[in-house]
Amino acid sequence: MNVIFASILLIAGLTSVEPHGYLKSPLARTSIFREPRFNTTMPYWWDDTGVWCGNDPQDLQYSTCGRCGDAQRGTTANQGGYYDKGVITATYESGSRITVTVDITAAHYGFFALELCPQQFETDGCFEKLSIFSGSRIRRKGTICVGIDSQEITANVQLPAGVTCKRCTLRWTYRTSYGEVQGDPDWDPCFNRKPAQTFRNCADIEIK
Repeated sequence: MNVIFASILLIAGLTSVEPHGYLKSPLARTSIFREPRFNTTMPYWWDDTGVWCGNDPQDLQYSTCGRCGDAQRGTTANQGGYYDKGVITATYESGSRITVTVDITAAHYGFFALELCPQQFETDGCFEKLSIFSGSRIRRKGTICVGIDSQEITANVQLPAGVTCKRCTLRWTYRTSYGEVQGDPDWDPCFNRKPAQTFRNCADIEIK
């Protein structure tokens, strides 16, 4: 195989990688460059819509996904990691219902969920699932179904009463459900039981 042909294959492989979305509001740690008002400096995540657990299909426990979207054992997107700017991108009131916005740039069915780490120092085990109230898209006790159309999706989310933090973490996890629809009796457009491509973002917030 000559060098030119190998380069063509490499480029083709890169262009087939399709990113899927990011947490827009509150703005994810790995998307901080999108808001000039935060006045942050490089480095930035090279493709913030493709923070996807190293593109390793995830089981239902997300066993090989990093805490905030890195590949397994990766820490660059975590609090204190390479892409952490220490910027609070939103402030909320304790116990309030907030609006979270996700920008889906390549929808592949499935669902997303939101979790809160209600402590200042983020750990792998600190995240607790939040309740979502958002109309017809809701399913499975607070997950939001994603269709096939790229779009912004908003979710009304309940923050826990009595929880305050100067800095804590809101996490978004999008588990896709894309595959061969026809002839698969187990296929569910909202919930994929099989290992699935997964995207994950973390945002730094304050709760008063």
